[in-house]
Amino acid sequence: MTLRYRVLLVIQLLLVFHLSILTSQVVTVMKRDGTLNEPLQSLIKPTFNVSWENNSTYQITFTAYSDNSIAYALLVSENIITWQGQQFVIKQSVPNYSGRYNTVAITATHIYLDVRKIFQHNKKDGTLTYSVSDVLSFYLSNNSFGYSFDVKGNFAKKQITDLGGNNAFDGLSQIISTWPEAYIYPDNKKIVVYDKDSFATNLGNRLGYGYNSDNVAITYDSTSIINQLTVISTKKDDGSVYFQPHVVKDDTSISEYGVWDGGDFSDEIFHDVSAADTAAKAKFVTEPAISITLDYLDTDVPIPGEVRRLEILDTGFVTNVMVMSYSYYPLDQTQKPSITLNSNAKTVLDFQRSNKQQLNQAKQNSAALAKAINDASAKLNVISQDGIWYKYGGEDVTTD
Repeated sequence: MTLRYRVLLVIQLLLVFHLSILTSQVVTVMKRDGTLNEPLQSLIKPTFNVSWENNSTYQITFTAYSDNSIAYALLVSENIITWQGQQFVIKQSVPNYSGRYNTVAITATHIYLDVRKIFQHNKKDGTLTYSVSDVLSFYLSNNSFGYSFDVKGNFAKKQITDLGGNNAFDGLSQIISTWPEAYIYPDNKKIVVYDKDSFATNLGNRLGYGYNSDNVAITYDSTSIINQLTVISTKKDDGSVYFQPHVVKDDTSISEYGVWDGGDFSDEIFHDVSAADTAAKAKFVTEPAISITLDYLDTDVPIPGEVRRLEILDTGFVTNVMVMSYSYYPLDQTQKPSITLNSNAKTVLDFQRSNKQQLNQAKQNSAALAKAINDASAKLNVISQDGIWYKYGGEDVTTD
């Protein structure tokens, strides 16, 4: 390979690289039927916001000004915005006319949310056992809208009562309520359900208060604690029971937070008392939830499910957390992303540990302050045998 050829190759690679960067920053708007697809030149960049929340919302919002272009004319409901390869369907288009300066405010949701177009008229009556894949297949197989699905990770089969008779988005909601550990994340019309191990991605990055994050708010919420349940057996055909009602509890959680009774637990698939108790304990929420929201001072794109080491060194709070939602302005680096991080048992334990460190430090400071006050008081009230009162910090005063 000649030197000239190598130089040309490097130049070509650099051009491809820069073109890919520029292309990834282009916002396009397409007619719903795909007949027109235009770059949106009139986008007001500081207004362009991308927000995502796990198993909840995924949308973009922005404002554009009228430039009499085809792209601007396409900013109407149900047309499609494309950003970094992902499609978002315009759901709200709000024109504004002021001072001869015409604009339109757009809200577009990710195209996977339009899965509600698919309606499953069939209904599987009764309580049956399903896998996550079974539920997805029931709603999405052979649909006419181009949606597909995949499952990453391992999920135990669970029972669902009266599945169907609603749309496919309700089916996704059913998955979340039945398997709370599931994470739904789409790639356009491909809907992927992950377990936590499959969704979490640790890239070795960290979040440090005062380093690359600011305005850190920690919400410590104990309203969902359940540490005690009464396990009740289903009845046999003759009316008898497999085992007697009894209470299962988590003593560690109770000693820390008191008794939080979740009521009765009963499931007809359990005839063995040990299996029933194990299933009941799986319903426990033994620790308060922690949600951490912060402003991110770097400009890299937030990654859903990314695991980072969070450090608040002022308090000794160091733990691993996962990105569960974000809001950022990719076309305006002066506006910093806002990130919400997950709660898990280890995060709670790390938070408690840092609280105990602060409490111990406060106790030490309090003890030191009390000692200093006692020492000062002793100095202020010393009377010598010759009748002299030594006034601490001032001149001696002679008494008669």
